[in-house]
Amino acid sequence: MFVAKRTSPNTSKPSAIASLLMAVLISVAVMASFCLSGCGKKQASETTEDTRHTESIAQVGEVPSAFEEIIAEDRFKNVDAFSDRLMEVKSVFSKDGKSKKNAVIMMDLYGEILASYQVEYNDAYGVTSATPTEDGGFIFAFGFNSSYIPGRDQIETGYHSRIIKCDAEGEVLFDKKLDSVEIGALGTCIEKAGVYYFFGEMSTPEELRNFGKTDIHILAIDENGNEVYQKTIGGSSFDRVDNVEKTEDGFVLEAKSQSNDGDFVRSGDKYKSFSWRIVVSDDLEIMEKEIVPDSFGIKWQVGEKNGEPLYNDDEMFTGFDGGGVRAYIDYGDTYLIVSYHPTGQVEHQPPYINSIWYYSETVYSMYDKSGTLVFRASVDSSPDYEKYDNDVWVPQINEKNGEN
Repeated sequence: MFVAKRTSPNTSKPSAIASLLMAVLISVAVMASFCLSGCGKKQASETTEDTRHTESIAQVGEVPSAFEEIIAEDRFKNVDAFSDRLMEVKSVFSKDGKSKKNAVIMMDLYGEILASYQVEYNDAYGVTSATPTEDGGFIFAFGFNSSYIPGRDQIETGYHSRIIKCDAEGEVLFDKKLDSVEIGALGTCIEKAGVYYFFGEMSTPEELRNFGKTDIHILAIDENGNEVYQKTIGGSSFDRVDNVEKTEDGFVLEAKSQSNDGDFVRSGDKYKSFSWRIVVSDDLEIMEKEIVPDSFGIKWQVGEKNGEPLYNDDEMFTGFDGGGVRAYIDYGDTYLIVSYHPTGQVEHQPPYINSIWYYSETVYSMYDKSGTLVFRASVDSSPDYEKYDNDVWVPQINEKNGEN
């Protein structure tokens, strides 16, 4: 899904949608390939010979009873971890496969559901940001899916985003439609002093007709959903924000720009991407702005360590043999690293698409605070292609063909 970029109240994650970098992003690419493969798969008989191999991570130590069901159910496969809670955003399909919703689910550190909320979903719209809030609830943005190709009528009428705030029980406190925020420009969210700041990119319908030209867009709303600040940073070409960090009196943005005018007049050659460091105040005034010489990679927050954000490129993960790190969950005297590990692949070549479907496992590795491995275990997390056929793909074909 969604991807997308989800953050804790005091930290940030980059805009989720369609960014594929670094080792942990293997898992994102794999999830994207599932969708592509599903679209390309017509009949099970069209598949070629199963070329899967099974090189699984070896189990180490004894799994405590508190984690046996967590691992068996692969409960932490796609969670975002925070200091006191876990969050998952997933698609929920109806039994006939004809309708689906996005569910935002808040869990405790053992995967027990604390609160959840479901919102209608279609190919053009999905959850673009979800963030736990300091009051025990959560806030999420529902907007345009950037991988969706719009039709002319949709370009003419434009898009809108929504921001939904729920309390600790999942009850809606406000559901605000934002007609002026059009392309799901609500990615990274950071809560600060009772204000929710959303960072992302936005194009106007006019720019959509010419294939894009996004600007960096920042929107700040209060606890009642009222706009406090709004800011656009950009020029006449493509501009985006990759990372956001909160400071004592504002925010630091890591940005990329292909513009050579507007806010990025010093970029130089048009269509060449330049890296920028931008400092804005709490009221979104630009305080500093400079080109930085080295390109920066997108960092993905995988949890919180000692109250600070922990990213996938932290030195503690150097040489980690579980694969791409997905989450770091702190239990006080121990911590759990949830990672992805490929175990093989199967090629499918329907007549109209070529794709590769990956098999994988989720690896659960627990360490004590000295870094000593307590246990390691894994569970097969390969997709159930036959179930996808029966529950989703075949009903969609039948509906398209006017069949029951």
